[in-house]
Amino acid sequence: MRTILLAGPVCLLAAATAAGQSPSGAILPPMAAAQTGQLPTLAPPPEIAEAVATDPWAMNGPRVWGSVDYLLWWVRPMKTPDLIQQVPSAQAQTNTTLAPGAAQPFFPPPGQGINFGAFSGLRGTVGVNFDRFGLEASGFVLFQKTKNASLFSNGTPFAVAESYVSAGNGQPITLFASLPNQYSGGVQVSSDSRLWGLEGNTRLPFFTFLTSNTDALVGFRYVDLQENLNVGFHAAFPTGRVFDIQDAIHTRNQFYGGQIGMNGRIGGQEKGFGLDMTSKIALGDMRQRAELVGSNTITDPGVAPSVEQGGLYARGANLGVFDRDKVAMVFDLNLNMTYNFNCWSQVYVGYSFLYLSSVIRPGTTIDPVINDSQTRFVANPTASTANRPVFDWRTTDFWAQGITFGLKLQY
Repeated sequence: MRTILLAGPVCLLAAATAAGQSPSGAILPPMAAAQTGQLPTLAPPPEIAEAVATDPWAMNGPRVWGSVDYLLWWVRPMKTPDLIQQVPSAQAQTNTTLAPGAAQPFFPPPGQGINFGAFSGLRGTVGVNFDRFGLEASGFVLFQKTKNASLFSNGTPFAVAESYVSAGNGQPITLFASLPNQYSGGVQVSSDSRLWGLEGNTRLPFFTFLTSNTDALVGFRYVDLQENLNVGFHAAFPTGRVFDIQDAIHTRNQFYGGQIGMNGRIGGQEKGFGLDMTSKIALGDMRQRAELVGSNTITDPGVAPSVEQGGLYARGANLGVFDRDKVAMVFDLNLNMTYNFNCWSQVYVGYSFLYLSSVIRPGTTIDPVINDSQTRFVANPTASTANRPVFDWRTTDFWAQGITFGLKLQY
């Protein structure tokens, strides 16, 4: 019935139009619609056809992709006490109180901490999109970076020392590894850091705002930060006696948590430039672990070395392995400028930022207050009954950031 009602006016309108354009008395052939009883099919305007064909909850972008990135990143410097000091020879005497400022920090530099410099790393990602959702997996590693420092002398023109605070009187103490005209020696420090992680995400189409395509991300994240700090003190006396003091601190932070995020893209499907922006935040458990090991060895000519547990910073209540779990947050940001050579190959360069809200690092585990009356390698100890050094969870936040260079293949 609806077809008949619509076909009637159409036939009338067509006939009137034909009559107005044809010579008087001309007989025109009947329209096909009148013969079949159906209306002709009309194509919608292009913009309407595109709106009808686009499903707002269908996945956009490539169906399958893989990318590899080269990372040039920097991490937050590690805070520590003055691990190596130098003192002018004229003021380097064990039985005199040093004037303020006489002991100058040599490593790490004042107010800077241990700066590892630029890390090299790699990151890889693979993904696939289905009709209503996508899956992706990614992993990265910053290769281990080591920072070394050492200072040795015979006491001239400067003496070399480690530093701590006496538990007996609260005064800063300079433990000399060399003194002019008395003995030679020095202090060496080695520290390293490595960071890596894995993640898996489900991609879901999301409302677009100022982007060509936007996906929501829901998944799981793992981050692993491992660092070590080793301090060695060596003093050699004219009699042949040798003092060796070793402190080794190892820390590990393992984050496990769920994450959500957003990925927005402008362009990036055809040849030309585009932008790719990803932001993620994860909440979960940070498994923190610290291990402190120390020893001191006295060697005399013709006598077997005498080895005792406990160094300068790792001794007494500060020795051993300490573990705990703590709620923590991880934030990740990636901003890339992309260029497509064609629809399946893309290169990009951008900025990456990774933030961990709570980590334990070797430098922060050091308790600078020490009861030196319980040590055998300090010449003039101060009487005290304090059980120092002790272990405490002196945590800090951590960041890694830098430049990313990448290649992406997509289909």
